Amino acid sequence: MRHLVLIALLASVTLACRDSASPTDPAFSSEASDQAHLDLRVERAALAAAGNALSGAIAQNGVTAGLDNALTDDAIFLSPRVNLLQGRTAVATFLSTDALAPSALSWSIIAADVSNDGTEGFTWGEGSSTIDIGTGPTPRPSFFLIYWQRADAGDWQVRAFVYNAGGPQVTPIPAGFGTPDTKHRRNFPNTDIAAQAVQILGVDAAFSAASVSNGSGPAFEQYAAPNAIAIGGGEFVFGPTDIGAAFTGGPNDVVSWVPLHSGAAASGDLGFSVGEAVFVIEGAGTFYSKYLTIWQKQNTGEWRFVADEGNSRPAPAT
Repeated sequence: MRHLVLIALLASVTLACRDSASPTDPAFSSEASDQAHLDLRVERAALAAAGNALSGAIAQNGVTAGLDNALTDDAIFLSPRVNLLQGRTAVATFLSTDALAPSALSWSIIAADVSNDGTEGFTWGEGSSTIDIGTGPTPRPSFFLIYWQRADAGDWQVRAFVYNAGGPQVTPIPAGFGTPDTKHRRNFPNTDIAAQAVQILGVDAAFSAASVSNGSGPAFEQYAAPNAIAIGGGEFVFGPTDIGAAFTGGPNDVVSWVPLHSGAAASGDLGFSVGEAVFVIEGAGTFYSKYLTIWQKQNTGEWRFVADEGNSRPAPAT
């Protein structure tokens, strides 16, 4: 789960991207020039502010009204113990009528990043969620992963949202894993958004296949970016090695998933996937979940995940 006006800065972007397109290509020159004028540090700060403002709107107006005003029409909402919801109308109906819907959501943004063109991004939030787990509404420390898109008017809107109990995070995010402080990132010109979204689905499906054939731990380590953060065991896990260890199960456990939805920024460097997972744990049974994964294209051109969180869903009807 946005990201430039000096000749020197433009030159640095050109050097970083010259293996992707010729500097004499008009399309390349136009894209590079536009993105050379963006300062990603400013864009990230704006996204973090929007994330905190959304939490404030929910506190003031309630979950249904506060969140509904921020959703894209095709937004995906992942709430524990229910199936994934897609579409602003479906989310609003769930929040206003379902006994399993959260009655309160509150967070502070602790990390944010944006795509290279400043049009999409993601945030990690830490706070609390209140749902009725059978004994009345119960506030629980929670983590929030949100994928955002920028509307034509410039406002940040929620494209995909997942939260789950965990934490609280008791230590600062380690250096290199929080909000980046870089002003620019590599440009990937001439991106076909639909093709990139399909590519992300394929990478996520290959990730699942690797989990089945090689084990979930090695697969998570292989597909994690160097700065990846995942939720494992109710807490943040940082980097490929620790993420792989956190997702390592028994020798006969099988973890698999099916990616169902995806999207990508026009700059071709950031996107997301949403899907449904099945955990078959020897001696414990079968568990069903859903997830939001944020993907970032590395300098090598490979997609690797930088953020991942999920929560439970009901067993499929038989």
